[in-house]
Amino acid sequence: MIYLMQHRQQKILELLAGKEHVSVSELSKTLDVSEVTIRADLNILDKLGKIARTHGGAYLIEERLKQEFTFQTRKSLNLSKKQKIGALASTFVNSSDCILLDSSTTVLALANVIKGKNELKDVTVIPIGIWTAIELMGCSNINVLLPGGYLRHTTGSITGLPTSNFLSDLIIQKAFLGAWGISYEEGLTDTHLLEIELKKFVISRAREVIILVDGSKFGQTGLSSFASIKQISKIITDASAPMEEIEKLRNAGVEVLIAN
Repeated sequence: MIYLMQHRQQKILELLAGKEHVSVSELSKTLDVSEVTIRADLNILDKLGKIARTHGGAYLIEERLKQEFTFQTRKSLNLSKKQKIGALASTFVNSSDCILLDSSTTVLALANVIKGKNELKDVTVIPIGIWTAIELMGCSNINVLLPGGYLRHTTGSITGLPTSNFLSDLIIQKAFLGAWGISYEEGLTDTHLLEIELKKFVISRAREVIILVDGSKFGQTGLSSFASIKQISKIITDASAPMEEIEKLRNAGVEVLIAN
């Protein structure tokens, strides 16, 4: 009973993370429990300081908590595919490498794998996402080199001129990047201009650019392109990627690897 209550309250926090305000009736319908039960849950969460009650509903009280749940929701999408992609990508990380990891959740899956590879020694990782940096905390065999810059609240990415200046003197052997969308015609695209500019800069500095995207990103187009297909060394995806698009990329000279 206690487990069910805690699980339900966790779901309430996740639902509140995606909205400004959620009503008792909406929570009742979504979680398929009575409004009396929802009110009791909200009272507990209110006493714990995690939410604020309103007339007929509630909202998250902590911005940090809201961003954490928003990130966890993105992280859970296509999770098994991202884990397979991360595992295959980890085979391209060697001891003494200096690598850059962006703030995408697919690249985060790579960070999760390499932190468990004890055979890797003296790897320097430059994470341009706060969640990726946190993922690598406590790894004695990995040197985490954090850039300075502006923190983007929705993704946890670190962007802006301070980040670019920080990276300008570093030799980045491999950059592992995600993308909002990928296509033969448009290349790699994203939705936020600061992140787009930063990725362009990273690509100009990295010796090898490896793109990690699950199959849902193929044929999808963001606001602007940050790289043409010719600038990419490798693309690692999963079996759900459309084979027609993969063949176009391979014919253009890009190595496309499928994680199974």
